[in-house]
Amino acid sequence: MQRVRHLVPALVFVSACALAPVGTCALQDPVESEVPAPAPFAALTKATAKAKLHNKRVLVVLTPADADTLAALKKDMVVSRPLLYEFETAQFSGSEANALAKKLQLEGEPDQRPALAVLDTDGKVLARLSTADVLVDGKVAGKPLLAKLKPHFCEPVDAEKKLAAALVEAEQSGRAIFVRFDAPW
Repeated sequence: MQRVRHLVPALVFVSACALAPVGTCALQDPVESEVPAPAPFAALTKATAKAKLHNKRVLVVLTPADADTLAALKKDMVVSRPLLYEFETAQFSGSEANALAKKLQLEGEPDQRPALAVLDTDGKVLARLSTADVLVDGKVAGKPLLAKLKPHFCEPVDAEKKLAAALVEAEQSGRAIFVRFDAPW
């Protein structure tokens, strides 16, 4: 008798699936869903959000299709630390770089790259740097590049004002404050 009890619900499910419209029964093969294409300039959107959170600027690197200029910048000992602490970086190449160059109004042809742009957290272009500003004899020009980037570093946040504002907000909302000590200096 117990076998029959377990068998009846299974038969009801199978018969319901046979009568159900295609694609609604759990026993049928799953339908492949399309993966949405990434949003244009998704890396730029992500970098801008992180820059806003960490009080940084965004450094956009437009490169030829076969180059990795960002890796070369990070290997240069003069530029690597300021890049890490002052900028969120996003590198683009190919058609995406061409479209972004038009959007940011960067002069030059795709073969005249790399080109850099410094953006604030709202996406406003603060500086445009050409290949001559980045490379000398095919190598990263660390000191001259850093001199051009330095005026665009973010002003440090006043920690006392930020803590005072957080204390007021915490008291109003009844929450605790979590303080992070992860500054690069």
